[in-house]
Amino acid sequence: MAGSTQTVSEYITHHLTNLTYGELPGGFEREDGAIIGEGGAWVMAHGAEEASAMGFNAIHVDSMLWSIGLGIVFCWLFRRVAKKAETGVPSGMVNMVEMIVEFVDGTVRDTFHGQNRMIAPLALTIFVWVLLMNLMDLVPIDLVPKILEIVAGVHFQKIVPSTDPNITMGMAMGVFILMLYYSIKIKGVGFLKELSFTPFNHWACLLYTSPSPRD
Repeated sequence: MAGSTQTVSEYITHHLTNLTYGELPGGFEREDGAIIGEGGAWVMAHGAEEASAMGFNAIHVDSMLWSIGLGIVFCWLFRRVAKKAETGVPSGMVNMVEMIVEFVDGTVRDTFHGQNRMIAPLALTIFVWVLLMNLMDLVPIDLVPKILEIVAGVHFQKIVPSTDPNITMGMAMGVFILMLYYSIKIKGVGFLKELSFTPFNHWACLLYTSPSPRD
């Protein structure tokens, strides 16, 4: 797994493999020689080959736990700062959080022309959540996996959720659906015309309203 005899290729493959939980089909021979019985079995994968055999319904446990954990860290941190915030000149963590909130709020005002109290909090959540995920890349790549291997016997661990296509695709689809929902809710069904014909609808308006040479 993570022994000193690993080749470069094995080392890279090991660090690209998620801690995966899924169903192995009946008759599958595992890396330790065990044979899965008829009907299959839900188990933790012992390598990339087993993870691949689990198919679409497999769950990347490490991605799920780290992303949920970082979401909890975000909620705890911002709630703690909000309780400590006072009038006057902010300092330390309060100042940093206020800068992030003002940045996201300004971006939302510039890009979303409508009135809704949920848009800015959603944008703030996504921004900080993704930021925390990417900050995990600053942790030495072998540190956490090695600790978990020694303490809990966990051999695979990817601690940067944003490197998992399932996480990024899931978040992208969620943001897209929320964008459509709130745009239609605030602007009405007419938003579909704006979405479908932009920028051609604006060109048509300019041609229609521009004065003719005779005027």
